[in-house]
Amino acid sequence: MKLNNRIISAVLTVILIFSVASCYKVKPEDIAATADTYAKCVQYLDAERILDNTEAIDEAASEAFRKKLTLADYEYDQADIKSIIAQTIQYTVNNESVTVNGKSATCDVTFTRLKYEAAFNNLVGLKDAHLKALHECQETFSTTITITFNKQEDGRWIAATDTVAKLNELYSFLDAKFDFSPDTPDIFDSTSWLFSKDGKYENTKCIELDIWFKYDPEKEFYYTVSKDNTELYKSEPEATTDIFFRAKFDKSLGAKTTSTGYINQGIYNIKIYRKDGLLMADETTTVIVNGAKPAPEITSAPKGASYSIKDPSFASIKSLGWWDYSGTLLSDGIYCFNTKTLAFSIELLSDAKPVYYAYYFVPGENANTKNIDYSKPVYSNTIEQFIYIDGTTFFNFDYSPATIEVGTYVLVIAKDAFSLDKPYVTATCKIIPQSSEEFL
Repeated sequence: MKLNNRIISAVLTVILIFSVASCYKVKPEDIAATADTYAKCVQYLDAERILDNTEAIDEAASEAFRKKLTLADYEYDQADIKSIIAQTIQYTVNNESVTVNGKSATCDVTFTRLKYEAAFNNLVGLKDAHLKALHECQETFSTTITITFNKQEDGRWIAATDTVAKLNELYSFLDAKFDFSPDTPDIFDSTSWLFSKDGKYENTKCIELDIWFKYDPEKEFYYTVSKDNTELYKSEPEATTDIFFRAKFDKSLGAKTTSTGYINQGIYNIKIYRKDGLLMADETTTVIVNGAKPAPEITSAPKGASYSIKDPSFASIKSLGWWDYSGTLLSDGIYCFNTKTLAFSIELLSDAKPVYYAYYFVPGENANTKNIDYSKPVYSNTIEQFIYIDGTTFFNFDYSPATIEVGTYVLVIAKDAFSLDKPYVTATCKIIPQSSEEFL
């Protein structure tokens, strides 16, 4: 009888074990339901609930995740764009993908959202333009995430720690910094043919179409030059210079010229484009050649000049010499001691690359300039050519010392600071102890 009781007891125990196991068997649909709840938190950027239903990650990562998903922490315009993108997030739980292995289970969830990169491709404009582009965009981005759920001691199934990192691609729009700038046509002001007369050129070595903006669009542009419907030149994209962009064409860029060096006459067309191909300007000019000869280039200094041309290849020189800004230049290279600026200029016949110049000082009325230490200038600088409103182009080698001293100043013009031993031009000016007022 006791044996029978033991057998019955053992059988009941086995039945109870199987019964309990049957009651607690995990159903795939339960995991799918858990995944659906978790995905909904992801869809609504609910950082707190995502973290509450994810195994612990370190405190710094948790705080960064909260901050990333809090739209109120972004700048106003940025938050508006991010909010619109966030509202497009949808998800689908793949019920067939569920696997259960003891206290661990997995489920695939596919998330989709608007593909903002496609909406904003080459877009230039303020926030409203970005919002309009988002509403018109039909392209979507999809990513499938396999979420691992682990059963906790309290019986809950929560996502594994690595799930937060898996959301980075879906949430990449939260890391993006959207560039809101005026659309270039909106800030277009005008165009002008530089140094032309009534939009025409006569005996010119260069034509130039300038496009002006209300303020710097901070964009890149390129341009094409055509003659008789044949393209002669296409530039590389270049940034604007302040509030305008220069589209120039001369011999260095392939312009055909006459024997006198002028651009061949004809009708030329210049088109200016934004880097993405948006046409900004389309203008035509007429070039006329009347047979006049251009001014001859200066390649050497006359006898007794205060300057010496060592290498004329750096520029096409029309004229050069010391300038008088304040009535203190008595003669070539002779300044009174009350002058404020030493000014040597070179007028150019065509464009030239930037050059370097250095001033040196030797004190005394009878200064000996033969043993100058060229490594120790009193002033040096690198300058670009300067184009005046009348179209003349100059290199201006100005120096305004705090105190002018009696003696001799030597100017050396070269390619750079390392080429002073191979100068383009050297010039000297003498400061005398008399004031210019004594000569009135």
